[in-house]
Amino acid sequence: MNHQVVKTKNVQAFFAGLEVLRNGVKGRIGLMLMKGAPGTGKTFITQKQAMEDDTVYVRCKYIDKPKSLLQSIVAELGEEPRGHTSQLFNQALDQLLNRPRTLILDEADYMVQAGIIEIIRDLNDMANTPVIISGMENIDKKLQRFPHLVDRIRAIVHFKLFDLGEIKLLGKQVCEANIDDSGYDYIAKTGQGKFRVTNDLFDLAERLQKRSPALKIIHAGHLAPAWEKEKTRERR
Repeated sequence: MNHQVVKTKNVQAFFAGLEVLRNGVKGRIGLMLMKGAPGTGKTFITQKQAMEDDTVYVRCKYIDKPKSLLQSIVAELGEEPRGHTSQLFNQALDQLLNRPRTLILDEADYMVQAGIIEIIRDLNDMANTPVIISGMENIDKKLQRFPHLVDRIRAIVHFKLFDLGEIKLLGKQVCEANIDDSGYDYIAKTGQGKFRVTNDLFDLAERLQKRSPALKIIHAGHLAPAWEKEKTRERR
């Protein structure tokens, strides 16, 4: 499967928001908030951006405290984490001041839950570097108890589940199998518009066609029993 970035509505909104973020307001660079249900492709696009641009991707964890979060940030910035929390903060700050980069914090709900997201506001303020916070559908509501951070949000990008048209767009650009309309209908219904499941179904279609070259077109009748077989195997 071709893992290129397809210009879906979510992707277009991401890059539009990134442009707003990087332009800043009166010389000040703020924050961009990404939100959306699980499986809408937020992690895919942010990791892809980190690979192709001077962007640093950090995945927040349930167990994070200020020290462990800063250790992850410093390590992703390319330096060996050293010392206590304040020293780690200064390490991260020095890295961003000496070489400005966009910082992406994925699974940011964990930072909000632990009350440590203000660390990111401090880094954003003091380094004046673009910061992207990515979280679940209602992360904007969770952030309301941090008004000073909310004031710095320049753009909000809402990732949504894919509709049938976008699933067809994705399939024709990333999937090497030939899928007919009934196959796309099945993928849309089964995947419920989720990026991960949709890609799993594209992968299944490719494997079916490779195993049986005589299958020139993959339709729902091919996908349904094969998908059910895979789900049954996973449940064992």
